[in-house]
Amino acid sequence: MIDIDPEYLILSYRLTYLGVPDPHESPETYPLAWHIDIRAQVFPDDGEDGEEHSVGSALVYTVLDAGLIDLFKTLKVHRRLASFGEVLGVLRPDLLDEAGMRDFGGDLLILASLLIKPEYRGQWLGHHVLWAVLDTIGRSVALVALGAAPRIKDDGPQQGTPEHDAAKAALRSYWESFGFIPVLDGELGDYMVYFTGPRELSDEVLPP
Repeated sequence: MIDIDPEYLILSYRLTYLGVPDPHESPETYPLAWHIDIRAQVFPDDGEDGEEHSVGSALVYTVLDAGLIDLFKTLKVHRRLASFGEVLGVLRPDLLDEAGMRDFGGDLLILASLLIKPEYRGQWLGHHVLWAVLDTIGRSVALVALGAAPRIKDDGPQQGTPEHDAAKAALRSYWESFGFIPVLDGELGDYMVYFTGPRELSDEVLPP
């Protein structure tokens, strides 16, 4: 493992802009896609000058004032985001109420992917990256959502296998340690949310 001091993380953001966001006329333009390059300054033990390492990458979407729009209709046109629209717009709309987004607005942030390269893992860098995202482009975010299931790869564990189930459990545990909570049981039980504002966790937020 290559040690990284979180203070020396460098995040570079690239926004995919498809025109003025409009959830009614052009829902495909509404979620803003942020591609994030994660790098860090690494300092050798011998006191030499630091060198920049490529640590990983992330993709997040910000959905503006998500509690004030028809979230399901807005996100259903996006292959990657449609399931989030179903979870938060149809199956668990109470989560938007709990976050105060019906009354006061607030953005939704969807963590679509976050990859830390193997040689840098084990240092909670994913947590530090998400905190940095919330402190920069996510300052108006009231709710963060993610799907805690590893992507299926041809050369990796396949869905339904013990190895894939173990990877899902590890990923869920990792994000629970950040403060995320699971919001569904059953087939869609991989979805988790994090409330950014001060709040008290109530039984009503937990999966039914």
